[in-house]
Amino acid sequence: MNALQKGLRSFYKTEEAIIGLLIIAATAVLFFNVVMRFGFNANASWANELIRYMMIWITFIGMAICFRKGMHVGIDFILNYLSERVTKAVRLTVYLLSILFMAFLGYFGLELVLFSMNTGQITPSLEIAIYWVYLIIPIGCLLSIFHLVTVSIQLLMNKEEPSENNVNEGDSL
Repeated sequence: MNALQKGLRSFYKTEEAIIGLLIIAATAVLFFNVVMRFGFNANASWANELIRYMMIWITFIGMAICFRKGMHVGIDFILNYLSERVTKAVRLTVYLLSILFMAFLGYFGLELVLFSMNTGQITPSLEIAIYWVYLIIPIGCLLSIFHLVTVSIQLLMNKEEPSENNVNEGDSL
């Protein structure tokens, strides 16, 4: 295994660790809020907001991981009847369109971050700058583009394409 593969594997593990920690934290905050609400008849208004923001971060990082692992919903029924060359061309086209969409979404996500930084908007309960929440849009899009490019390179190099069946095997470039 070369240095690039080791670096990518560490990067992939870091992404998954971040999601794992966010899920654990969201679950803990949710549990705390339920205990407060039903055990002590008190509601932590910040908890609902924090959980919502953690779920947004989980979603955008998870979106990128799903691109890497080939786990996004797709209809490949028709591809099963096409030649390998045409299937490859269709998949590359889908990856390119996905990259373009992620670039579009990331650009406007960055615009949203900059706008909220300039206006000084804060969240209602946590009272943190809202751009910290919005920052995941361009970050998630960049991660997705990175994974889409690596999957496209794998496809062009005739390496096995990632799928749900070979999730662990699809982790290397």
